[in-house]
Amino acid sequence: MTKPAGSEGEDPVQASFEFAGPPKRFSDIDRGSGNAAAISFLENADAWPFPVACLIGPPRSGKTTLAMVWATEIGGFYHTPETLEENRGSAERAATAIALDPGDQGLPENTLLSLINQASERGNRLLLTGAVPPMVWPVENRDLASRLASLPVAEIHPPDAEMATARLYSLLRRHFTTPPMDVVRYLSPRLKRSY
Repeated sequence: MTKPAGSEGEDPVQASFEFAGPPKRFSDIDRGSGNAAAISFLENADAWPFPVACLIGPPRSGKTTLAMVWATEIGGFYHTPETLEENRGSAERAATAIALDPGDQGLPENTLLSLINQASERGNRLLLTGAVPPMVWPVENRDLASRLASLPVAEIHPPDAEMATARLYSLLRRHFTTPPMDVVRYLSPRLKRSY
């Protein structure tokens, strides 16, 4: 293999490209009537009537993205049930804010009840995500069922035309394709609107 001229003894440098990742702030998230109320609720966690809340919505609706952004903006931690169990007893467990995604599966009921109780006692924030309201989560522990039934819930609704157009444009931009907005507006109503 020959090396390029002027690079004797050096390895060639790989060019790196900055690919846009998922949103890191609430201001980076496209809003529409389907998610605006949920985002506003998350942005105002200090105004929650209870330190624990739930974010619900269909699969691929943006719950994970919103939970990650919420944890970042509030200075907390994002966990799945698996990573929470792996970090059991760590300093993160005593954090002032934890987003648990999904909160409706994969975690022992006693652990979930303990997290809710700790958040209530310490005034910490706990955000749980799920596909359906927590009052209908299949739990056997009556104390847990009672607490879940009382949680405030923010819901992500199906995308409207404005949100679908904004998400399509953002997706195209992230893949380095920036068509004129007329093209995006033409495509948007012709695509299936679902998560």
